[in-house]
Amino acid sequence: MLRRLRLTSFRCHSSLDLEGLSPRVLLAGPNGRGKTSILESVAIVARLRSFRTGALRDLTRHGADGWRAEASWADEAGPVRLAVVWRGQGRELEMDGRTGATTDEFWGRALAVVAHGADTIMLDGGASERRAGFDLLLAELEPHRLSDLRRLKEIARQRGALLRHPRPSREEWEAWTTQLAELGEVLRPAREALAKAMLPHLEKAQRELAGGTEKLAVKFQPADLVPSTGPDRGRLWERERERGLNLAGPQRDDWEFSLAGKSLAKFGSEGQRRTGCLAVRLAELELIREKRKRTPVLLVDDALKELDAARREAFWRAVPESVQLLYATAHDRPDGRSGSWVILEISSGSARRAES
Repeated sequence: MLRRLRLTSFRCHSSLDLEGLSPRVLLAGPNGRGKTSILESVAIVARLRSFRTGALRDLTRHGADGWRAEASWADEAGPVRLAVVWRGQGRELEMDGRTGATTDEFWGRALAVVAHGADTIMLDGGASERRAGFDLLLAELEPHRLSDLRRLKEIARQRGALLRHPRPSREEWEAWTTQLAELGEVLRPAREALAKAMLPHLEKAQRELAGGTEKLAVKFQPADLVPSTGPDRGRLWERERERGLNLAGPQRDDWEFSLAGKSLAKFGSEGQRRTGCLAVRLAELELIREKRKRTPVLLVDDALKELDAARREAFWRAVPESVQLLYATAHDRPDGRSGSWVILEISSGSARRAES
């Protein structure tokens, strides 16, 4: 549970200090006042990445040299104080006041699930978007996978750069391709197991949100394996050299969501697609609770649009009472059946408690 959040020069907030946060927090106020930025800062402390931008420098308040996001957290793993700092040249991590924490030390000390308005990118975006989302979840469930995923990113980058060279070295290609094949043998079964583990939670979340008998499913779609030896290896070299692209390996894996046996991306209505995305986030929440025996914070930003009142209320009921929920909205107000909410009126650099 998030106990305290302190921001300095983060987005529109020159300074913000939120204390005594309850299990249900509604961040209210007009658009452009920094509600989403608060959720974004929590996500960065928990997951070391923003759900809005890939460039951490973009989070710096205009005119400032950098920013700081600090959170006091407590869950089944015990209390911890975490801070992410950007000083213009790079990211720095702090744990319990100790500077210089490594990514491996920091990773997984706080857990969060994020549901936001752009979640339909998991349906409409390319394979890289889905792969990034599932790999993030995999690393949260199995923190030791983080090093494998970092290594995959680097190998794919190096191979891509090599293949774009006018005269790529076969010897260098072989070295990188061998490493890629080894990673594929590790990541492919882990990704496939993740899809299977998520499936029952996904079906349950779909029933809770929409009722009926239509099943929401996800299926892992692995890319072609990297040949270890033989003629197939040589043919891959020729194809990749000709096209200048990575054409096989775990950096091309994908997933597909289906509703009642049909592609959710191609055939789902807007309401079905929004509901499906929320079901994915609820499934992530339950999977983390099941596998890690810890309770993540749930961050919800603009994720309920296009849904009718019944499905919105079904979502609030589906979130377990033991899960802390932070919800940013400009207009929506969950009713009393959704639990007791603390409402904070947000403006740049301030938060005022309002009447519920």
